[in-house]
Amino acid sequence: MVTLRKIECPSDKVKIKCPYAMTPTRIVIHNTANDASAADEIAYMHRNNKEISFHFAVDDKEIVQGIALNRNAWHASDGDGKGNREGIAIEICYSKSGGERFETAQKNAAELTAKLLKDYGWGIDKVTKHADYVKKHCPHRTLDSYGWDYFINLVKGYMGEDKPTPAPAPTKPDVIYQVWDDVKNKWLPNVKNDSDYAGIFGHDVCAVFANLTSGNIFYKVHYKGGKWLPEVKNREDYAGLFNKPIDGLMMKTDTGIMINYRVHLRRSGKWLPWVTGYNVNDSNNGYAGILSQEIDAVQIKF
Repeated sequence: MVTLRKIECPSDKVKIKCPYAMTPTRIVIHNTANDASAADEIAYMHRNNKEISFHFAVDDKEIVQGIALNRNAWHASDGDGKGNREGIAIEICYSKSGGERFETAQKNAAELTAKLLKDYGWGIDKVTKHADYVKKHCPHRTLDSYGWDYFINLVKGYMGEDKPTPAPAPTKPDVIYQVWDDVKNKWLPNVKNDSDYAGIFGHDVCAVFANLTSGNIFYKVHYKGGKWLPEVKNREDYAGLFNKPIDGLMMKTDTGIMINYRVHLRRSGKWLPWVTGYNVNDSNNGYAGILSQEIDAVQIKF
């Protein structure tokens, strides 16, 4: 099992985060719904004054415990019910973006779950999910991309009861996208995946509009001489400003599959390399484009 670190809950936060003594009777599995590390999850939980807490955060590198197992935590949304007052809460990190980091974190969480079951002499029936206590779709990534039975089988495998079932390969959706042409002053036709590209060589692209056939795509653009504009989700809006040529593009999805995208530069007349990152601070692989150089075509694929 990966390293397990214990960080004691600050004494001034005990009354907020874990006010009651607890004799555990179950384990409750959660997904964080963000992309923070285990250490950052615990640090934030200890730092704030919200009545939200959990015993463990697990990522792809380590397990961090932030509350003692003989104290309750507020995580199952059932007030003084059995989830909050009798459940050991495990948060699995990196569930917003999914992918390899989440998959590894999930396996680490399953191994931790198996250890706890052995330590307490419990059976697999003691493993529950957040959704068992309230109408909340959690652990969302585990349920949507893998299925609850997959996680349970992972735990059984680490207990020596069964071999872990291989993770099902996520189904690749199609990406549908189009761009605003500054010369024609209109949206060009939709393009599907990398069957073609969106744009006309020699014409500046000012905006991008995209969606997936399943799942969500998030994207933003940088306009020449300006700044990165706010992130857009699917076709709830478009990314860009009419009459402002773009020189940078960033994209990501919540499908668990990395999306790839590239842009064509109008001045140099060449395609830049495919990009999979989404990090405005990394000019080498964080976005597609070269600031101050207009983009005249975009291509996207999984």
